[in-house]
Amino acid sequence: MALIQCKGSTMEWFHSNERQPERSKSGLASSDEIRSAFAKQRHHLYWIALLITGGDTLANLAVVNASALSANYSSVFRDWLNGWATYATVRAAIREVHGLISAAARCLEQSSTEGSDDDVLSDDQIASLRQVDPQEIIAALDPLERSALVLRGIQHASIADSALLLGVSGRVVAVAYSYALRWKRERTDAHAALSEHHLDSRV
Repeated sequence: MALIQCKGSTMEWFHSNERQPERSKSGLASSDEIRSAFAKQRHHLYWIALLITGGDTLANLAVVNASALSANYSSVFRDWLNGWATYATVRAAIREVHGLISAAARCLEQSSTEGSDDDVLSDDQIASLRQVDPQEIIAALDPLERSALVLRGIQHASIADSALLLGVSGRVVAVAYSYALRWKRERTDAHAALSEHHLDSRV
């Protein structure tokens, strides 16, 4: 489920400070069901949080905070649990490094590069990205570029919704996402060339 499919309800929840009672009727998930959804997706949620935050401690903290906050305050439809867990984790991870994201955005605001609403990543491309050492991605891209890659590329959020979550302009998100995609293409091309060289050397 793409992040935006449950955006309306999740955005409303994040602006609410009232503790919601346990609800298990009318299709709403209970606190236990919400915690279970986080537990089942733990590896994926950690990976998403790690890409955004760039550190193991902050990534774990984002997942834990997202799970606890969701279980304590949220009334979420069961059908939206998977998308909700990802959204809440992304939001928590962004909060952990928001200062770094804002700093990177200020640099890009001065850039003459024009971004575009590039295509999102396919399932196969996302699966391929999962095979890359996260530390390589973290070293190559700054927090804003990684966040744009997660939001637009992996979660298929629009540029506008990504900008809203990150607290930056749509143009900055588009430029950051373009940079992330360029790195991904260059890495893919380099690995393809290396594989071809190895094959030629065996002939």
